[in-house]
Amino acid sequence: MTMQEHPLRRALSNELHTRPFFGYDGTGRLIRYMFLFEGNDSSILAHVNSWLERCSVTIIENSEKFRREVLEHFILRIERHTEFITITFIVNDNTGNMGLPVFAFNKDAASFLPFDMIDTMPVPVFHAIWLEVADFQGDSITSDAICELLAVDNSGSSQIYEGAGQVHFSFDIDNTGFSRIILLKNCLNPDRVGRSILRLLELETYRILTLFGLPNVRSQMSELSAMEKELQELIQNLSRQIDIESNDVDALLPRLSKIAARVEEMSAVTSYRLSATKAYQEIFLARVSGLNMSRLDGFQSIPGFLNRRMLPAMQTCIAFGERLNSVSERVARAGSLLRAQTETMIQNQNTALLASMDKRASTQLRLQQTVEGLSVIAGTYYGVRLVEYIATTIPSQYLPLAITQIKALSVPIVAFIIYTIIHQATRTKHRSVFKK
Repeated sequence: MTMQEHPLRRALSNELHTRPFFGYDGTGRLIRYMFLFEGNDSSILAHVNSWLERCSVTIIENSEKFRREVLEHFILRIERHTEFITITFIVNDNTGNMGLPVFAFNKDAASFLPFDMIDTMPVPVFHAIWLEVADFQGDSITSDAICELLAVDNSGSSQIYEGAGQVHFSFDIDNTGFSRIILLKNCLNPDRVGRSILRLLELETYRILTLFGLPNVRSQMSELSAMEKELQELIQNLSRQIDIESNDVDALLPRLSKIAARVEEMSAVTSYRLSATKAYQEIFLARVSGLNMSRLDGFQSIPGFLNRRMLPAMQTCIAFGERLNSVSERVARAGSLLRAQTETMIQNQNTALLASMDKRASTQLRLQQTVEGLSVIAGTYYGVRLVEYIATTIPSQYLPLAITQIKALSVPIVAFIIYTIIHQATRTKHRSVFKK
């Protein structure tokens, strides 16, 4: 009985082998083009597939992340990533030259490569890397010779793998649009050369991707500084309002809400790129570490070059992200403080209102009691008059007492009856109000 497998098991296992790099023997060159895309790479893929069809090569399926095709004069390598795609031409030099490349960085000498396919790509080139591979048997080489070959004034150069090879970077873009790298291998076997080439290409690829967030950060820097200043002024104003126990703190809420909205908008614009920059930076530093670089006498080292030129740019992106998070946290704390002060102010107002209502209720009660007393007096007066009127209609021989005496005796009785009626009516009214 065959065991059941999770549908993602093999896909996750094969992830470690999706972009292998094969051994590289002899000398030659590798040319890598890098294209960014938004959303998906369908237009780039369609353009490449059109060229593959003309070359009678199987097209790349949407599910493929990696393709390596051995063609007549070169090897085509295509890698698809989350937001970019790379197209690499791998050429082995069959001239037998073992020293420094004779036709290094010469596009005309590689006319057999499909540069026209690259030139007609529907999206612009984001980066282009030209890597020359040559044998080097420990002969002395000067910094001036490397700079002349790379056509730069200053290069970054280091030994790799404890002297098993040398690497020289231009770290710029020449007039043909390429960043240039020279790999001089001394005692590296083909498999190790292949791994070294992959790391060098990825180092340069992720170097430029790490810096991709810098323009975005710089464009937002002045706005962030303005928000920090405005937030500081608002917090100082809020502190003063609290000190003097002012009731005007509500006026600060619209300003704070406006700052909070601007912070969220800026975070939405920059968060993805800052996260990607951090991820690319870690990959870039891992590739630098993986080459096991050491100093090459007479040359400016690659780590030293990068630390002096690239580290400030990376720190700028990191500092911007930290400042943005700090502003967001300060806005949240200011909002909490403003809400607490507003709630305190509302509670004080409610306390004053309740006290005022209690005072008015006491006044109304006293007024009501006065009105009730007057009502009892008035009712008693008219009640006694009514008793007198009734008594006069009765013959005097049937009356037990004189009319004056009857009136006098009826006063407390009528007053009690009137008081009871009014008091009962008041209680009934109060019960109906509380029920509502």
